[in-house]
Amino acid sequence: MDTSYRPELITTARDMEELKQLANIGADALTVGHQHYGLRVAGDFSLFDIKEAVQFLHASNKKLYVLTNAIFHNERLETLPAYLQELDKLQVDGIICGDPSIFPILNEMDLNLSIHWNPETLSTNYETLNYWHSKGISRAVLSNELSIEAIKEIKNKLSIPVEIQVHGMTCIFQSKRKLVSNYYNYIGDSSGVDGKQLHLKQFKEADSHYPIFEDCNGTHIMSNEDLCMMEFLQDIFLAEIDCVRINGMYKSRDYQEKIVSLYRTAIDTWISDQDKFNQLTETWKHQIIQIQPDERKLDTGFYYKEQIY
Repeated sequence: MDTSYRPELITTARDMEELKQLANIGADALTVGHQHYGLRVAGDFSLFDIKEAVQFLHASNKKLYVLTNAIFHNERLETLPAYLQELDKLQVDGIICGDPSIFPILNEMDLNLSIHWNPETLSTNYETLNYWHSKGISRAVLSNELSIEAIKEIKNKLSIPVEIQVHGMTCIFQSKRKLVSNYYNYIGDSSGVDGKQLHLKQFKEADSHYPIFEDCNGTHIMSNEDLCMMEFLQDIFLAEIDCVRINGMYKSRDYQEKIVSLYRTAIDTWISDQDKFNQLTETWKHQIIQIQPDERKLDTGFYYKEQIY
């Protein structure tokens, strides 16, 4: 194993206060965005906020990535070039996107933004990702529907960094339509839409708990379980996956801070002493269980089970 291997720890931030807290306790990079240009942002960051975030993070040799992964209809393209130009001026470290319209815009404006390619469920094989690498992407964000073995194979076939999620909610459905608002309007009462955390349940699964929310991009339904790979980080580290991501949506600030701190400790321990890492893995997993909300089960997603479409 390459002794220089050091995976980048990435997490989301809902505002400047949380961004600073998470950077100070060990996140290598923070992901932010605005719902007008990004999907499932933890909190809306204005360009002024992004400027402040870049200055703060770069002062401590950390990075800022901006979500520009919305599904861009024609009307969105009117303001997207100016937004990308501002991000370039602010010297953000990368944009996370999955719409090919990004490429001609960046080329026409001669912008040098680093592209982290995340087309969600379409990022599943090395041939596709090598194609997008030839078009200019600098990082491949892999789909959550992949097994750990498929991830290893993709990693071995690419010459750019690979990023995967290791903790938090995942999105299982998105619709451009505002399904919750439409429902409340249909039954004649929309008072329950704003400011509440809404959930879906399956009749066959009494303890199911699917968070659902709306923004200008439509309706998003999130996973019933929280992904948690703490117990299996060794598989990820042995494969030398370049970047590991924590999604902090729908989590308290205290929870998010503790989770980032635990993964930071795990990464640093792996680098310094792998025997100690193996001894402490169960302890770290137990600490996560202790702070996990009762209604949110922990799971390993599709990393160790077959995806059935």
